[in-house]
Amino acid sequence: MSKSINFRSPFPSLLQKHIYLKDRYHGKILLVIAIISGLLIHGITVFTSLPNTYDAYVHLFFADHYARFWFEPWEYRWYTGFFIYGYPPLVHQLIALLSKILPIKIAISVYAVIIIQVLVVGTFRFTHLFFDHITAGIASIVIVVLSSVIQTLHVFGQLPTLTGTAFLLNALPFLYYYFKEKKLIDLFMSLIFMSLVICAHHVSVIFGLVFFIAPTIYMIMYDLIPDAGHNKGITATIIPLLKVTFQNIKYILLFSSLLILLIFLLILPYWYCCKFDPIDQVPIPHGSRDNFLQNINSGLIFFVIPLIAVISLLPVLLFLLFTVSRFYAWGISFVICLILGTGGTTPFPKSLLGEKAFNILTLDRFAFWCSIISVPFIAKFLKEFIIGSINKFLLIYHGHTFRNFLIYSNGFIYFIFILFIFHLSNFRPLQPKEIDIQPIVNFLNRDEHMDWRYLTLGFGDQMAWLSLNTLAATVDGNYHSARKLPELISRPVERLENAKYLGDQGLAALSDFLVNAAKYHLRYVFSNDQFYDPLLFYTGWNRVVRLENGIMVWEKNNIPKVPVSAQKKVPEHFPVMWGIFPVLVVVMAILTTIYSLTYSAKSTNDFHPNDLLSYFPRSMVYFSSFTLPFMLIILLGTQLLAIQNKQHAQTPEEAILKYYRSLDLQQFEKAYEFVHQSPLYTLDHFLLQKSLNDGGLIPYYAKLDTLELTTLTQSPTRATIAVQVGWNTSIGKRFQTDTLLLGFDGSLWKIFPTTPRSIIPPDQVDIYNYLLFKKNGKRVISTFPTVYDDRIKKPFVQYNQINLIYNNGYFIAGEILNADIVPVSILPKAVVKFRNGSEKQFYTQEKIHYNLPPKGYTYFRIDIDAESEKYLLDDILYIKIVTHADVADRGFIHGGPIEIKQAGKYDGVSKYDITFYNDKVEDITIPSVLMAYKNAKGIIVNTKLLIFNSSIRSGSHRTFSFDIQDIEREGNIIKGIPIQNYINEQERFVQPQNISDTALDHDRISFLPHCFMAKEIFLQ
Repeated sequence: MSKSINFRSPFPSLLQKHIYLKDRYHGKILLVIAIISGLLIHGITVFTSLPNTYDAYVHLFFADHYARFWFEPWEYRWYTGFFIYGYPPLVHQLIALLSKILPIKIAISVYAVIIIQVLVVGTFRFTHLFFDHITAGIASIVIVVLSSVIQTLHVFGQLPTLTGTAFLLNALPFLYYYFKEKKLIDLFMSLIFMSLVICAHHVSVIFGLVFFIAPTIYMIMYDLIPDAGHNKGITATIIPLLKVTFQNIKYILLFSSLLILLIFLLILPYWYCCKFDPIDQVPIPHGSRDNFLQNINSGLIFFVIPLIAVISLLPVLLFLLFTVSRFYAWGISFVICLILGTGGTTPFPKSLLGEKAFNILTLDRFAFWCSIISVPFIAKFLKEFIIGSINKFLLIYHGHTFRNFLIYSNGFIYFIFILFIFHLSNFRPLQPKEIDIQPIVNFLNRDEHMDWRYLTLGFGDQMAWLSLNTLAATVDGNYHSARKLPELISRPVERLENAKYLGDQGLAALSDFLVNAAKYHLRYVFSNDQFYDPLLFYTGWNRVVRLENGIMVWEKNNIPKVPVSAQKKVPEHFPVMWGIFPVLVVVMAILTTIYSLTYSAKSTNDFHPNDLLSYFPRSMVYFSSFTLPFMLIILLGTQLLAIQNKQHAQTPEEAILKYYRSLDLQQFEKAYEFVHQSPLYTLDHFLLQKSLNDGGLIPYYAKLDTLELTTLTQSPTRATIAVQVGWNTSIGKRFQTDTLLLGFDGSLWKIFPTTPRSIIPPDQVDIYNYLLFKKNGKRVISTFPTVYDDRIKKPFVQYNQINLIYNNGYFIAGEILNADIVPVSILPKAVVKFRNGSEKQFYTQEKIHYNLPPKGYTYFRIDIDAESEKYLLDDILYIKIVTHADVADRGFIHGGPIEIKQAGKYDGVSKYDITFYNDKVEDITIPSVLMAYKNAKGIIVNTKLLIFNSSIRSGSHRTFSFDIQDIEREGNIIKGIPIQNYINEQERFVQPQNISDTALDHDRISFLPHCFMAKEIFLQ
């Protein structure tokens, strides 16, 4: 038996012509089927899937900009403003035009369906450069169901990438015809389609030159070699190839020069911004750059899913690409794209791209281009598999049953895989649940709320949907290349709204904005995730109202309005170029396409090379036939094994790990499966115990970070294990230690429940009296806005102490008193004035009460950053404390009475017990105290916030232990630098007073309760 399958036989010329016409007819029929399939498959699903993708809302936001301000280059709604020249405009402008007659979400879906059709036609034309019409028709059907295309559209929502690829594939055949027949109409058509690529996606042009245009020119030059020079191997072909290339060098230079000129002119504003306003930021991590062997999820999303067909047919594809000299350049492009698509799994992508490009680009686009290059060759294999030589081989040697089994089983498996991609968001949610943004829009539209900036938390990409529905501005954004704010570009932070997923860097960036809210005129936060509540509360934000959609509105008082500022200037002709050129190119493309369908047909329209690839080695046939079923078996096996492992614990350590992971996900019924169960300890008892005893910072506002297990004792049936648990919270990492007793019931290890802690309040009914305040303001119904500063009088506050201290860093510490009879909100900042005329501003963070009840007081601390420390003694002229105070009607309830006892002292560390008494109607969710360390003269030398993990039920009390190091109580007072004090823009003098508080006089430590209550008690 031959090792290769070859059923080809030469046809007489007349018979060849008949077969050719029949092939052309059937190819066009397949193209029509592909177009209809694209309409049905993508047209039905895109309206529901596209709005839930990663990038759709970003493109909708840009489209909304063009719909509102077509010729305006400045977009002020994100990042305090940016130029829209950072992204080519064509896709967004076309969606904007469609949005004039359709709702914008429908407009983007209609546009996506149109682009799929353009991609289908482009694939047919592109494949016809390689093979016959039937293969091209099969390729047009393949592109409709290609996993990378489905993922790019329905998971990633990368419409510019799809658009650029679609027009690029349509441009390549005209480029081929131009070099073949030297007609200017073909040159014009190729450049028109390339212009569409330029205006749609600049990255597709840059890399398209390398991976698509260069191989096309090579293939053209190869085809121009006389027939006698073909099929002699690459070595014998080099000299004829160079000779033909030299003969056509003027045509190559003409096309290249015109293309470069178009790239420069059509998106000239983009290049201008790249030069004069370059992107300079810390690279943002992306899953496509991960090591896929270490991060299996990234490997699945960014490599296996888009390249499932390529992986299944890899030996066949390499065989087809490197068997014929004509395809060598395409083979090289395919291999390079495949290597680049491996991300950080191998060192080659970083070596090929360079470290800077590697860290900027998202490498999933290379996997996408690799799959596009492979489509003609996948179609070739499928043709031979279904009706060609492979089909005949299977029928002859294995019969109809085996052949049908292979065809139907592979088709069914791929169909299931495609369904999985369409429903990927159901298995792995890409966005939070849909948020009704209308209540937020209504809130921003009333009472001049749009005069300040806002921030969203926990919205996902829906933050862009909110932005396009309002003219209000946010400090956040969803287009990373436009970020210029130092707090963002200095950290690998994608968006502030998903800071909790970005670790310490993300929360640090978010904290900077929340603390320095006045700097960015940030007044409102719309929170869809309670994880951020502690950070918001301890940085001075107050809950205002819970909207009808469940979103909590947080507000920070004393924030100035957004000022009117002049934007950066650009050349005057840029807005006209940017607004007219892309649409003009579309009009020209439509007209020239209509013309190309009417002018006389030419032979190259029906050109395709001689089919030299009708045979395949048998090993490749068998490998490619069974790869998909084999991959399915592996996938199902791993999933079943994972499910089995989740439900069973064969070791004590395994039981503990699964128990805490279930608690972290709030899956209490699953957690109960790893607890020793009995008639006296049912699921109801387990849940009741959790609700009574396990409340506070960790269970409500934390995500599991680390688990360290230490086995204390173990026998065949019993084990005692100490568990050190690390949790990530919005106010830093928290740790707790649990000691668990486990037992072996004969098959599985289970955790024995602990004795529940139960404190019953002495009185069954308590009476609570609260003094309520309501701030009405002076708004009037008028067409003119009410002056904000005149709405209500300013309260009277004063500083009892202001001290510049050094203790492992410089900071300002002191005490503020509310001397008024109404509650107040305060916002202090330190303005450091240097002798060179410059100044820097620093704000209080969590070490202060931002809201004070009548006659209440607070300690405070303002840290001076390390960059300014080197100037303190020599270059600082003075420090000015600027405080804005306003009447408040919420946020001044800080908890109940506290009791402190010193429990001991050893090695420079003092141990204290603090008891919180909850005399409020609701639970104290996060107990904490604000401490002031004083010297012998009563001067505050340090301030610290101490936060505890567990909550305190109403009418109950709880005692916590903590340590204080002696070094924290030390501090050098710096007296050589003048400190000025301004309150509500009026200079005040510090007037020390004797304040009665809960103090340990012998230790000179004072405590103030600073507790957070999750329940909205008067919207605390």
